[in-house]
Amino acid sequence: MNQLFREFLLMTIFISFQACSQNDIMEAGKTEAEVTNNDTFPSGIYPSSDIMISTHSEWAKNHYPKRILEFKQNPLQTNDIVFLGNSITEQGEDWGLKVNNSKAKNRGIAGDTTEGVFARLEELIYYKPSQIFIMIGINDMFRDDMSAQKIYDNIISIVNKISTKNPRTQIYLNTILPTTTSSLKLKIKQTNSLLINSEKDQSYKLILLHEEFSAENDLMDMNLSTDGVHLNDKGYQVWVQKIKEYIN
Repeated sequence: MNQLFREFLLMTIFISFQACSQNDIMEAGKTEAEVTNNDTFPSGIYPSSDIMISTHSEWAKNHYPKRILEFKQNPLQTNDIVFLGNSITEQGEDWGLKVNNSKAKNRGIAGDTTEGVFARLEELIYYKPSQIFIMIGINDMFRDDMSAQKIYDNIISIVNKISTKNPRTQIYLNTILPTTTSSLKLKIKQTNSLLINSEKDQSYKLILLHEEFSAENDLMDMNLSTDGVHLNDKGYQVWVQKIKEYIN
């Protein structure tokens, strides 16, 4: 076999292999970037791209894997400070800039629930943050099948999994913020009361953030919110002011 034919044959095999690899990627429903990133991380520290969280809305079911891919592309570092939660956290954008600490990282996913947070804790367990600030539960509140007790139990499960795997990680739990939906007032109050009453027996420091955002009627102070749930710039300033003494 002459040299020219040998090179042609090798190139043909290589091109065929590349085509098969690309087909495998597409058939698995993954992007090329996602597969590439998977190769750089231990197996299982991020949820799979086809994960389905039962408490997610249809919109959240699409947004959740997109954010997970962003997390893969911007991995944490050991001893980072993690802000963990839903859209209220995600819309805070650059938490490093907000709290004046470059180690502060945003792990908020809009539409996320307590179940969704629990499903993505392996990333935090692997990277061992020095501190985690958790704000979660408001999307669960809008579900009739999620009682205050169930939401509380899920939050405690999140805390317990982190503290068991990473006992040196300091966990800060924010009380659930008010909204402008009157029908949620009681459920939010009940859940926050459960968190307050169990703090002494749990491995978290509770930050009483709810009262900082409550108007006289115990609904969201619209001077601090864009829509009755999410925060405006002034609202984020209030949050940062409340937690800055705890930031390493």
